[in-house]
Amino acid sequence: MIATISDALAVACITVAAYHYFVYPLAVMIISRLRAINARPVDEEPGITFVIAAYNEAKVIREKIVNTLALDYPREKLEIIVVADGSSDATPAIVAEFADRNVICLFDPERRGKSHALNRAVAASRGEVVVLSDANNEFSRDALRWLVRALSRPSAGGVSGAKRIVENRDRAASMGDSLYWRYESMIKLAESRLGGTVAADGEIFAIRRALYRPIPPEVINDDAFLTMAVVLQGCRVFYEPRATATEEASISIAEDFRVKVRMVAGGYQFLAMHWLALAGTGWFAFKFVSHKILRWLMPLFLIVLLLISVLRSGELPYASLLIAQALFYGLAALGWLVPAACQASRLVYVPFYFTTMNLAAFAGLVKFLRGRQGVLWSKAAR
Repeated sequence: MIATISDALAVACITVAAYHYFVYPLAVMIISRLRAINARPVDEEPGITFVIAAYNEAKVIREKIVNTLALDYPREKLEIIVVADGSSDATPAIVAEFADRNVICLFDPERRGKSHALNRAVAASRGEVVVLSDANNEFSRDALRWLVRALSRPSAGGVSGAKRIVENRDRAASMGDSLYWRYESMIKLAESRLGGTVAADGEIFAIRRALYRPIPPEVINDDAFLTMAVVLQGCRVFYEPRATATEEASISIAEDFRVKVRMVAGGYQFLAMHWLALAGTGWFAFKFVSHKILRWLMPLFLIVLLLISVLRSGELPYASLLIAQALFYGLAALGWLVPAACQASRLVYVPFYFTTMNLAAFAGLVKFLRGRQGVLWSKAAR
């Protein structure tokens, strides 16, 4: 009886992992080429409010504003709002230097989190379209053109651009982040062709202002909340990879780990808040489970599979399965103990990054269950 149950669990774990990492991505990519929704977007030039959340971003905010002012879009139709709430550095003063170029600085000495900052900016905005961005990235010059063009589709309520990571040998997380975002981009493009993606990126996200809903102060993942808000109003969120935002990777794996922990804790929070509404969204719910929820749960499946392999290591095929896992996690451990090995070979880096991010996902679940994840971001080093 115990053997039968463990066999079933092992098969289930392997099946779920294979489905999430390989079957689902390949299936949506293939189907999207056969049954893509080809609603033709049109070129429009709606008024845009470009929102930058900038807490203590004095090191990068000037370059960010200069980049935004240089975007290929009619200047008279582009309003820029920088929310510098809580900043104790020169961020507000630097933004004020651009006041004569329709750059507005909103500043409150109290820091209340990104969601509050975005709500303040949108309440003060005038554009028909709101584009959300971070202070530490650079948009491609034609990014706004591609975003509003995709948003002109009748069913579009939001459009997410593509996040690009600069590969930098001095930043330990750059290779893994770059591989991850390329993998994500392929999935999101396929989902988008099939009627909308489930994962907008808050670093480059355009949304119709009429569809924006104030983000509750306790929400961690603002982009997930806004995506759901758009879907629940009968619209779709598309993905436009030609609109890009480029940024440096986290300086260290430890920093990248903290970011992933927060994102996953926020994902579980989102699920707890919206599971009932999500269940009624049909095809969107199926894609969301396949793309997001299984990724958050994957550490549990991997742990169960490892435990079963250890407990039944004297039997075939569990002995072979245990050896394969030992080799994989051994390479991950090598990457942790000898960082130079990661830089030298993807054979080491991929297991290392995969294992680290799944550990982060497990830590995110623990943080959510313990209610220990706050809404304020831990400031990343620039």
